[in-house]
Amino acid sequence: MLQMIKRRLRESFLRPVYLWLANRYRMLRRLYIYPETASVGIVDYDVYWDKKAQDGLGHLSPWRRRRAQVFADLIPTGASVLDLGVGDGALLRHIIEQKQVQGYGLDVSPKAVAYCRQQGLNVELADINKPLTEYLRQPYDYIILSEIIEHLPDPERLLNDLRAFARQGLIVSIPNTGFHQHRLRLLLGRFPLQWVVTPGEHLRFWTRADFHWWARQMRFRIVREVPYEGTPGLKTLWPGLFAAAFVYLLADSAVSSKT
Repeated sequence: MLQMIKRRLRESFLRPVYLWLANRYRMLRRLYIYPETASVGIVDYDVYWDKKAQDGLGHLSPWRRRRAQVFADLIPTGASVLDLGVGDGALLRHIIEQKQVQGYGLDVSPKAVAYCRQQGLNVELADINKPLTEYLRQPYDYIILSEIIEHLPDPERLLNDLRAFARQGLIVSIPNTGFHQHRLRLLLGRFPLQWVVTPGEHLRFWTRADFHWWARQMRFRIVREVPYEGTPGLKTLWPGLFAAAFVYLLADSAVSSKT
């Protein structure tokens, strides 16, 4: 009965009001609930891709499309691009289509790699927790780390390893732990909800201020900062509080100071 009412509202002239209220309700629930998918244990990425395949691989959701477009806007036409943790290849394919780049990818999941190759993408199997010199054979103009570094126990080692392989810069996206909904959730006694299956998905956390400090300590210069997700309007005016996620273009400070 409830599902029928929801469907009729979505199909009626009240659709904009219904969707606005539904989104507000979901945001309020995220202040105190846990995901229905929540469990405790190690994430098996092949199992993850098996489940994702049931919903259809290779498609960008609205928020993934917004992030993908930010990446595309930061990359000039014809550049060479490496996507670390390429997943189902939807991001890389979007950038190839938008900017005609020379696109390459690495991923730890054999199933993800196999799917990307079926789509005609140049993707290889690699574990980024191991030294990347085992996999990288040439430099690229840009290296993308989309929602990657928060999953790693030692992102500092990875970014240091990538310095010599990124001619123009690293493009990194991260969630903002300082987002106002995460702060409210802490006030209610629950840790920020930045995971889907298990809290162990994220090992590192940054607020906007933390990331700026961290980048300086790592000897990277922030060339561009784009708050691509969060509260409309406010995420640009006060990104530290109202941006849910950022995309950063980082350049090696040592190289930048010489040019």
